[in-house]
Amino acid sequence: MNIILIGFMGSGKSTVGKHLSELLQRPLIEMDHLVLQKTDCQTVREVFAKGGELLWRDTEIAVAKELHGTTGKIISTGGGVVLNKIILDYLSGKRIYLKTSFDTLAKRVAEDPDRPLFQKTHYDFRLPLYHHYADEVIDTDSYLPAEIALKIQERLNSAHGL
Repeated sequence: MNIILIGFMGSGKSTVGKHLSELLQRPLIEMDHLVLQKTDCQTVREVFAKGGELLWRDTEIAVAKELHGTTGKIISTGGGVVLNKIILDYLSGKRIYLKTSFDTLAKRVAEDPDRPLFQKTHYDFRLPLYHHYADEVIDTDSYLPAEIALKIQERLNSAHGL
């Protein structure tokens, strides 16, 4: 079974994913990195300049399709995967929503120029979708990434999900 990390940008999917990968001895797949590779771009802004959000979303679908059928991985998704059910249908596994307040997210990404969709309206729109698609919800505001990874491991073990 895959462990799929979902959440808004800055929620810690990549960082928690690294800790979880080490903890569970499973490979980590970074969907955003695969999108950048497929588009021959170095940054999200470069992808948006090249083909807009449509190029990003279409490439996300292609990446998800390639991941279909994989198992035993930790998959760190992009913040917008919940906008497209097709992507989620390709990604099978336990979906864990890293729930983070907008204020905390704003502090985390304040100095990151590569976040073209970081807006409160996007956060508000996606919030119910994260809850809808999540199998588990982990609050991240008051915890370090390593602590969050341990919480995920505990939840999976208690649910016999591993």
